[in-house]
Amino acid sequence: MSVLYHNPRCSKSRQALALCDASSHEINVHLYLVSPLDYRTIHSMLSRLEGDIGMAIRWKDKAFKELESPDVDRSSIESVARFLSVHGHLMERPWLDFGGTTRIGRPVEHLEELLR
Repeated sequence: MSVLYHNPRCSKSRQALALCDASSHEINVHLYLVSPLDYRTIHSMLSRLEGDIGMAIRWKDKAFKELESPDVDRSSIESVARFLSVHGHLMERPWLDFGGTTRIGRPVEHLEELLR
C-alpha cells in the first residue's frame, strides 16, 4: 500500500492529494504533523528516495533558520533522518511512498509518473 505524507495546510500537498485521489491506486494518507514519523521510518523513506536526500528538509523555512546550530549533514541519510525525527515540521512535502521508491512532490508533477 502506498502512503502520501500530507500536510493539509500546504497547497502542494493538497495538489498531490488530488492527484492521488484521481489515480487508480489505493493510497493511505498520513498526517505526519499529527502522527510524527520515527527515525526508522524516515531512514527507510530516505534510503528509497529518488533524488538528493538533502531535498527532504525545508532549508529555507523560517523555523529552520531560527534553529541555533542545526546539526545536519545533507548528504547523510542517518543525519537527515535523525534531524527530521526531531524536527518533523521541517520535512519537505508532499512525499509519496510507493513501496519500492519514494518521491518528494516538488513540483507535484514528480509524483505523476508513479501514479499512472
